[in-house]
Amino acid sequence: MKNSKKKIDDLSLEELHNLYSVVNEICGEFSRMTDNYSLTTGDNKFENLPSDVKSMINDRQKFVSYKLKIKDALINKVNEEMSNYE
Repeated sequence: MKNSKKKIDDLSLEELHNLYSVVNEICGEFSRMTDNYSLTTGDNKFENLPSDVKSMINDRQKFVSYKLKIKDALINKVNEEMSNYE
């Protein structure tokens, strides 16, 4: 059986919007978690991170990159859709 991956550009505008909303929410949660870590520990430069916090920050960065990719795809999809109306 062949593994067929969906391309982000093949998603509908609604699918992209839903995916962006979910990823944006996850990014927000990661931001709150890192802010809370900084406030509770006083480590606002993130110099003494435990391994679980380092892992969380890596996950956060991964999701931020997803968010940027989805945002680009959303912009392209909206431009494509709007070209049908001009």
